[in-house]
Amino acid sequence: MDNIVFLETYTSYDEFIQSHKLAIPLQSFITYCLFKYCAPAEVKLEFISCPQSKSEEAVYLNNYDDTLVFADLLNVPWQVTSCVYPVVMCEDTIITGLCAVARHITKYRSRPQSPKEHEEGLLGFRKGCLQVPNEASVWTKFCEVDIIKTAKEILAAVNNKTNNDLTEKLYEVSKPLVCFESHLSKPVRVHNVYKMARDINKNKKNIETKVEVADSLSSLEKKETSRAAKPRKWKSNTKKELQIESSVKIEDLGISHQFAEGPFFTLADMVLLPSYHIIMQALGQDVFKSHLPLTFKWFTNLLEQPEIQIIRDLMNMVESKVLFIENIFVPEMQGVSLYKRDPSRHNPKKRLFTKEHDIENALSALVEGMELNITANNFDSEVNWNDIPDGANPTAGHLPDARIIRKSQQLENLTLPVLDIAKDGDIIVDFCSGSGHLGILIAYLLPKCTIILLENKEQSLLRARKRVHEMKLKNVFFFQCNLDFFNGKFDIGIALHACGIATDLVLDKCLKANAKFVLCPCCYGSLHSTDRLAYPRSNNFSNVNIDQYLCIGHAADQTHEEHPLMVRGSRCMAIIDSDRARLAEEFGYKVTLSRLKPLTCTPKNNLLIGIPA
Repeated sequence: MDNIVFLETYTSYDEFIQSHKLAIPLQSFITYCLFKYCAPAEVKLEFISCPQSKSEEAVYLNNYDDTLVFADLLNVPWQVTSCVYPVVMCEDTIITGLCAVARHITKYRSRPQSPKEHEEGLLGFRKGCLQVPNEASVWTKFCEVDIIKTAKEILAAVNNKTNNDLTEKLYEVSKPLVCFESHLSKPVRVHNVYKMARDINKNKKNIETKVEVADSLSSLEKKETSRAAKPRKWKSNTKKELQIESSVKIEDLGISHQFAEGPFFTLADMVLLPSYHIIMQALGQDVFKSHLPLTFKWFTNLLEQPEIQIIRDLMNMVESKVLFIENIFVPEMQGVSLYKRDPSRHNPKKRLFTKEHDIENALSALVEGMELNITANNFDSEVNWNDIPDGANPTAGHLPDARIIRKSQQLENLTLPVLDIAKDGDIIVDFCSGSGHLGILIAYLLPKCTIILLENKEQSLLRARKRVHEMKLKNVFFFQCNLDFFNGKFDIGIALHACGIATDLVLDKCLKANAKFVLCPCCYGSLHSTDRLAYPRSNNFSNVNIDQYLCIGHAADQTHEEHPLMVRGSRCMAIIDSDRARLAEEFGYKVTLSRLKPLTCTPKNNLLIGIPA
């Protein structure tokens, strides 16, 4: 069984043998540290030598381990090279993204558990540490994107040995450092915090009871020297003291951030530690002591854990260089939180545009010719569900009875266009595939095409994988990752109800790959600008400002059956999708906007089909 972690390196095998030095990206270094810590017997590790296009951001490691394996890039499977490293190939499943790969390695860990860990191990309560993808989790994004970006900026400055304008740059890149400092100062906010408080309270009471029992027995031994002291039962009325009601404020629970996620040592600490080691080596410990004291305390506490000796040894192999900067300014960032559910955290996505005059004002910004004409859905053939095997058929019990008919109609509406535009040998990616209803159906109907089910939720992909194996399909591959981490070539991109900005991320992937697309968007009200997306999307809609655009997006979610605003909601959906279509037209695509039929199969019933010129 293949179970291999592939890491990128800028050093060839011959160079490594001669110099015993590795130049590797920071993500590779973090994964390598975790791999050595966990020592997973069932997982192999291979380095892939890649062009040194970003070697200025490299970690230089003096490594004398002659057992390292270097893979020949020409022999690396195409699924692996379609993703951003680090990458795991486990049978027919690809896992990519730093946190997802780290979680995979941890599951095969062979080293004993640290007493500082949660009772369920490094993955913590219900094995949920860093499980939520960075698109949805502020915390995962910090560990996987933000702090990595900061460390790489500093690595580039160190490796280039240029301090020109570095003070101003560090002011910007240090913002994530301030975020983490603020995070450590806040009460621990996790969904099981009250259970955690009860368990900690119980452990404290147990320790206190044992001490009192020992003292009492010692006293009895002194008094009853003439005969052996008989052990007696110790009664402690602590049950009431152990109760902690959920009405107690989190701030009053007394749980602090001894580690990154609270009182327990977790995978998050392991992922963050190498980055902070590099940053602290470059900026100096005095900067952290004076400006980021809680971070310095967290860092030193981690280094004191005897179990991580192997990681300390690896970090000591890193060639350390210091940036000599006289003045470092730390930005003011009050109220910043890495807890998504922190009530004090600013969350612009919570804004709702429900006022009638705001919607009418937003619609008044539109001019003739901006909106795309809605064409008729001319795919009149049908999928013969009687011929479709259970694994690809909604009637097989995968769905509640109430959803079977509507789901079948939705799948049919997207499958028929794909059958029309696909040709033998095409690679088709079902983005945000969930448990694979659409992709598996297409894989069965197009056996000469390769189908990729791309989904970031592990459990959903496992359900899809089970059905595919039961059907014995050989043309389906599974990619557990975010959209960001997939950069492979493909011919057709499909997505059924990819929520909010996910539809735009899928569209961008298709445009970049010059691939055809069949998209049915969803969740217009959750659209928001990000560091990767700006709204409106097209030049055609440039006179609509962002507030007006998001207002139209919110109104587009008012499309439920018999809703008095359904007609206007349908128009607002068409406006947002017209903007998406106009963007594709700027890339030379021919785009049609139609609707699923019957319209009752889903309130979000727009269908975008794009064909590159």
